[in-house]
Amino acid sequence: MTPKRKIFVVDDNVASLAVVEELLREEYEVSLAKSGAQAVRFLEKGGSPDLILLDIDMPDMDGFETLLTLRATDAGHEISVIYLTGIIDAGSEARGLRMGAVDYIRKPVNKQVLLARLALHLENDDKRRQLKLVETQQLEVGGVQPAKLLHMKELLTHTEFAVALLVARGHTNYEIGKQLSYSPAYVKKVVSRLFDRLDIDKRSAVKEFFY
Repeated sequence: MTPKRKIFVVDDNVASLAVVEELLREEYEVSLAKSGAQAVRFLEKGGSPDLILLDIDMPDMDGFETLLTLRATDAGHEISVIYLTGIIDAGSEARGLRMGAVDYIRKPVNKQVLLARLALHLENDDKRRQLKLVETQQLEVGGVQPAKLLHMKELLTHTEFAVALLVARGHTNYEIGKQLSYSPAYVKKVVSRLFDRLDIDKRSAVKEFFY
């Protein structure tokens, strides 16, 4: 059986914690904290959630300060954070997203919406980690010219960059899709975009942009 993904919920309102825990517990392993300071301690002591649901309106350390503090720690700087809050003004939402939250959900929350958002962001996180792993593995093979590598990183999106590296190594669309968890049809679309961006018309030409 696949282990449940871990969701960490931070809210000073005990009733809100109970509601969210009830919504999530069938599909996720849920941990709770009643303050920003408690959340930071949880991570510093080895807590390793896959995603954090964070309230904003909390005493002592509000959600904005909590996010900044988490981002400054080794344990929390890469964990996706979604604000789950009763604050509904657009300014707070924009501020939260600018600070690095991946989403902003307003209370009272609908179960289907919450589960859909969580599934989406967890899937995105998985793909980012996979892309990073593939990139690291490909670069370890050696031979890539640093100046060309930097140029390609600036020119392409993360997905395009990972696909381009594998194309340069001679992998087929099927092989690339298998490594990156994409369908061959989607890889074909990315390769087509690469041809347009790089102004080339054959796969073998991609190698010249790395070596």
